[in-house]
Amino acid sequence: MSLSLRNMLRLALLLSFSLIFGATVSLAQEKMSMEDYNAQLAQWQEREATAKKALDECGQASEEMKKESETIQGDIDATWKAIYDEIETDADAVAAYRQKLQELDAKVSGLLALSPEELFKKRDEVKEAEDMLAAFKMDRISALTDMQNMIAGIEGKLTQIKNKMPKAIYDEYSVVVGDYLWKVSGKADIYGNPMQWMRIYSYNKEQIKDPDLIYPEQILKIQREVGPEEYLVEKGDYLAKIAGKAEMMGDPSTWTKIYEKNKAIIGDDPNMIFPYTVLVIPAN
Repeated sequence: MSLSLRNMLRLALLLSFSLIFGATVSLAQEKMSMEDYNAQLAQWQEREATAKKALDECGQASEEMKKESETIQGDIDATWKAIYDEIETDADAVAAYRQKLQELDAKVSGLLALSPEELFKKRDEVKEAEDMLAAFKMDRISALTDMQNMIAGIEGKLTQIKNKMPKAIYDEYSVVVGDYLWKVSGKADIYGNPMQWMRIYSYNKEQIKDPDLIYPEQILKIQREVGPEEYLVEKGDYLAKIAGKAEMMGDPSTWTKIYEKNKAIIGDDPNMIFPYTVLVIPAN
């Protein structure tokens, strides 16, 4: 829509007035901004000087702290050197010792996580861990406080393992009417071999006085794993041979100790031992 001439003139006057008024205000603002600027500039320069002074002071304090830290670290290093000299070692040896101790701790933690039955089967590994810890304790480095703490932690875990691990693994069987050891041993869920009746008899010697006499409802222990300080006689075994085995007595001449320990089962003739007899091996 086209504008009338009168309206166009009005619009032109308004635009002219706006431009003139805007220019006037702009000049006024520009004049005031210069004054404000000078005042603000002085303030910022003062703040900048204050900040610079504070920064310089921080830098000096930082340098002083750095020197103090270096002095403290030097004292620490000197103290540790004196400690290492006292126990005749060095930082590298201590680091290696700590690493091996951490590895042993991880191994013992893994054993502790096993079930009692699994632990029983790995009792040799438990014994090995105990021997390793004993060797660590013989080292002078074990005198360091953090090493003592680690050793104490491992000892605690080994104690838990020993309390958790059963001394033997066996099932229980309740005697029924008509049972006898030969028959019980031959059952598929027992040993599946009647010849192993001697294993049941010798393992239950505290409650079976006569192998021909067992009673209904009598609870028999059925050995599943040979425990520590036990030996299951094999064909061809004799006491001197058993005593001479490294994992037993390690000396054939000590066979008499085995005989005396098991005389109630072996009888009067030490030359007569039967396969599947469970013998108790005395501690050296």
